[in-house]
Amino acid sequence: MASYFVTSYAEAENPSYAARFHDDLTEEVTRQLGRKVDARTCDPTVPAEERRQLVAGAGVFVMLWSSDYFEDHGCLGDWQLFKYRLGRVPAQRRQACLPTQVLVRWRTAASPRPGEPWPRMIVGDVMADYNKDGVYKVVREQSPDSPVYRYVLRQLAGRVRAGLATPLQALAPDEIPPPNLVLPRPRPTGSAMPQPIVPQPAKPLASAPRALISYAHDETDPEHDKEVRALADLLKRGGINVRFDQYVDDEPQNWLRWMDAEMKAADYILTVASPAYKRRVEHRERRGTGRGATWEAGYMLDEVYENWGTWQKRFLRIVFPRFTADDLPTFSGSASVSVYRIDPTTGDGDFDRLLAYLKRGPAAP
Repeated sequence: MASYFVTSYAEAENPSYAARFHDDLTEEVTRQLGRKVDARTCDPTVPAEERRQLVAGAGVFVMLWSSDYFEDHGCLGDWQLFKYRLGRVPAQRRQACLPTQVLVRWRTAASPRPGEPWPRMIVGDVMADYNKDGVYKVVREQSPDSPVYRYVLRQLAGRVRAGLATPLQALAPDEIPPPNLVLPRPRPTGSAMPQPIVPQPAKPLASAPRALISYAHDETDPEHDKEVRALADLLKRGGINVRFDQYVDDEPQNWLRWMDAEMKAADYILTVASPAYKRRVEHRERRGTGRGATWEAGYMLDEVYENWGTWQKRFLRIVFPRFTADDLPTFSGSASVSVYRIDPTTGDGDFDRLLAYLKRGPAAP
């Protein structure tokens, strides 16, 4: 088994910041393991063949995620080769190998293209800067001893340590596929070059299941908005046509008309538990607060009344780790309805089950 980790980053990155982060991460992993750890970089100065050898033998792959990463020919080679290794793992063992991929939020200004991975958020009161802007801005603007940077290092080092505990089997030299079978490249006209293995494109949003997320904005709990957005992003990357107010709030909206149109057009409506959501749907909130969720409640109650035997196939109930099913609104028949318990930052819990159900297509009324 491979016993080292590699850090891969784009040529467009500032090499001094990337190298500093790699060194700091190595130091923190060493501290957590209580022994010296072998760590290497797949940076632009490393020759292509040597990079491939490093990735083919690494126990853990650390990617400094940025929009530049997926425009970088060398980085795509690193990533595709590591995914090829993951694909060789038997299905029953693949879940245990997930810690071998550590995706670092390096620069997060841009959203990933379909089919690209997205690094997990880190939960914690001091993590807003990291989750929004990424490590690069934290490293550049804060001291090496800042609480944000040290906390990020501890969390990411923990993931590297977990991956090293269950590393991938290294590829022997004769098992490493040729570059053109891993790295997408244009095929020259009339060339006999074999077609590259590339990810299948995501299902077009126009034909994907349409899901509206219904939740409560709560000024006393801003973390909840971030959690709901994380769920929306997970679903979107899973091929769902997600309808979500935070995706369209960068321009003026008539929110009543927007909600009315979206609720009528949605194949599914995902209701996300929170104390504020429960109060508003049950009309127990103070007057003038949470009008959006209160208005949506009227639509939902009419649907429940008109489709009392099947409403639960369209209205799906979601609970995050910080809350319980008691934070969902209650009405006749709701106590025995299925609940999806999901960690929105990792996708742990019932996310795969929810995604599989949504992908069946529109629920019958």
